[in-house]
Amino acid sequence: MKIISLKSPYELLDIEIEGQIVRTAINVSVDGLLDLAAACKKAAQKMKSLETLRDKAQKGRNPQQVRELNAELAKVMEKPIKQAIGEADYDAIVKACGMGREIRKEDCNVVFGKVFAVINETVNERHDDVLNDKAAHYLAEVEDAQPEPDTED
Repeated sequence: MKIISLKSPYELLDIEIEGQIVRTAINVSVDGLLDLAAACKKAAQKMKSLETLRDKAQKGRNPQQVRELNAELAKVMEKPIKQAIGEADYDAIVKACGMGREIRKEDCNVVFGKVFAVINETVNERHDDVLNDKAAHYLAEVEDAQPEPDTED
C-alpha cells in the first residue's frame, strides 16, 4: 500500500497566552499564499520603519509619540494577520490577551508580533515548497523524456 503525504492548504497554528489556547489555521492555499506573501512583505517594510521611529521616540522620551507609533504598528500587523487567520481568530487572540478584561489591539503587539513572524515564516516555507515541487516535477519530466537521437553517427 502506498501512502501519500500531502500538506493541507491550511497550516495549523495554536497560540497559547497564559494557558489559554487560541486554535487557528493560516490560509496557505494558492491564492492565500500569493496574497499573504505580498501583504507580509508590505507590512514588514512598514514595521521596520515604524520600529526605527519608535526607538527614536523612546530615546527622546516622548510617550505620546510612542503610543501613536504603537497604535500604527498594530494597524500594520492587523491586515496580514486577519488575512492569514481570519477576523474571528484575530479577535480571539485579542480577547485571550485581555484575560477577561478590556484590552486594545495595540496592547497585544508583543503577541501579534510573534504571530506575524510565524505567519511570515510559514508563507516563506510554503513558497519554497511550491518552488521545490515545481522543480521536482520538471526534473521528473526531464528524466522521463526520451533522449533525442544522436545525429553525429
